[in-house]
Amino acid sequence: MPVKHKYTFLSVLVICVTILCFIWIVQDRLCELSIKEESSELRAVLACEAGR
Repeated sequence: MPVKHKYTFLSVLVICVTILCFIWIVQDRLCELSIKEESSELRAVLACEAGR
């Protein structure tokens, strides 16, 4: 694997692990996560209880 692809893979892996840790920390308060960039949007919606 070329060095450039190795660093790209490691960068994506670090970003994914960071997002997973953030979600794990705030999971009780998180109902919707939305990340918007120039022409794309990533949205994760979780089922939330009405009384929370």
